[in-house]
Amino acid sequence: MRLKPDEEVAAEYFQFLADRDVYRAPTVLSWLTDYIDTHNEQEVCNLLTNNNGQEAMSGLVDLLEFDDKRLTQSVVHILGTIVEHPSCRKYVLQVPRNTASNGQNNPTLFTALVNMLMSEDKNVVMNAAGTIANIADSEDGRTWILQQAAFQDALPILGVLTVDNHQWAASNSALVIARLCLSSEGIMKMLSHERSNYILTNLCVSLCGSSPGSSMNAAFAIGRLLEREDARTKLLSMKNFSNTMTALTKMLHSDETGPRKNACFAFSCLANSQEGHKRLLENLNSEVILGQLVKLLTDEDNEAAWFAAVTLRSLCNQKEGVFRLRDHVQVQASLKKLIKAAPTSLKQDLLTELKLAYTVINKLPKLQPPVLSAKSASSVSAHWEAVVATTGTKIIYQLFQGTTCVYEGKSTSTVIKNLKSYTTYVFRVRATSGSDEGPYSGGALVSTQQGVPGPPVEATSEGKPQHNSIRINWRSPDAPNGIITGYHIYVNGERVGVVGADRLSFTAKDLPHSTSVKVQIAAVTSAGEGEKSPPILCSTLNLSDYPPKKAHFIDVGGC
Repeated sequence: MRLKPDEEVAAEYFQFLADRDVYRAPTVLSWLTDYIDTHNEQEVCNLLTNNNGQEAMSGLVDLLEFDDKRLTQSVVHILGTIVEHPSCRKYVLQVPRNTASNGQNNPTLFTALVNMLMSEDKNVVMNAAGTIANIADSEDGRTWILQQAAFQDALPILGVLTVDNHQWAASNSALVIARLCLSSEGIMKMLSHERSNYILTNLCVSLCGSSPGSSMNAAFAIGRLLEREDARTKLLSMKNFSNTMTALTKMLHSDETGPRKNACFAFSCLANSQEGHKRLLENLNSEVILGQLVKLLTDEDNEAAWFAAVTLRSLCNQKEGVFRLRDHVQVQASLKKLIKAAPTSLKQDLLTELKLAYTVINKLPKLQPPVLSAKSASSVSAHWEAVVATTGTKIIYQLFQGTTCVYEGKSTSTVIKNLKSYTTYVFRVRATSGSDEGPYSGGALVSTQQGVPGPPVEATSEGKPQHNSIRINWRSPDAPNGIITGYHIYVNGERVGVVGADRLSFTAKDLPHSTSVKVQIAAVTSAGEGEKSPPILCSTLNLSDYPPKKAHFIDVGGC
């Protein structure tokens, strides 16, 4: 059975590649270029599978070593196109290291491409960078690149090419970095590179360059870097980062969708961190940025609109951002209009972001005063209405006693302890979120219950001592803790008398003479008897201390 014409040619031409037939290479490359440009992925994959594609690709890589620009550009174009097809990519990524006829090892594919990045011919550079970018478009391709020995050499070369005057060379180089930033390992290797600052500086500078493609790809890379704390810290510490924000602001106004979308993406990543949030709001162009983000909510590109909404919503994650968005004349009105209209073209993920932002921007409601009840002499229970969080916003309540916050949490009730007895307090409550503080409610009054009183003070004995009685005076407690209903008087620990609240003295009688006693007083409220006063030592007199009365004689007459 005769082979079809394409199959016959393919079998012959692929053998030429496997044999490293340089003389027939131009013809083979021309035919192969035409074939992969005019056939679908499955047909190209079948071609490679049926004709020892692995060996043929190895031969193609060897051709990169020849000093023939047209030849090498054709090879790079073919390889770059093949790796765009997932099912064909393995034939390129698995090309082995080959040995030339002179016994010297030829470089691997990646090393050859890196060498081409340093060519004086910018078209060669453009094609080499484009092929690397195509390889980096897949996870296995990125892994392959990061494992190459020449990767460390490639990074600074790609960094300087992002600001090259050749637009496509710059654009493709920035695209390589952007796609490598899709990998955590790629970002780590970039940050740990000895020329990391140089690479990142050029990446930021490329935002201001003449190549829209380079600016767009650099913006995406910067966004990816801003998502990571270590990379974000490094970027924000760079002296020219304010220029980076200015360039991103200009990109928001671009007539092209790509730059607008990637600038929105970068700003959304910046706003999602505390320091980035602060930088964005403090930037001189912040009002311009906010205004343009509002306009981009209706962008024809759904991704650009979504990233704009994500940025606004991210700004709502902190109080300063909420206040700024509330003050902005366009933000709240535009969000409300879009949500109310809810056009059919508005995708659900975009609508969700708009509702999240709008709900947070709206002020939290003023709550009714808390409902209070005295539970004891030192505690009060409080409960209040709940705020319904329609978008998953976490509501935290704060209960204030005067100006002091005595409770903060998710619950709508609490018990306040360690209060003073029989004391009136004023409590207010408010709702807060991570990005907002609602107004205070009106004040609610409550009085704690009566407690046992403190000890009476300044207890002293009054007058001259007597042989069987002592008179005691005192003053009411400094801490009555309620309404004093009376006093108990104790002598040597035994209660010997009770008086009303209006009495502040007592005479203890029928005491033994020539005796020292300890006297204490305790105040009483409806809660019970309180602490006794410190004991005072009093003494009664001896009978001998009383001189006999002068004798009186009565004359009863003489005998």
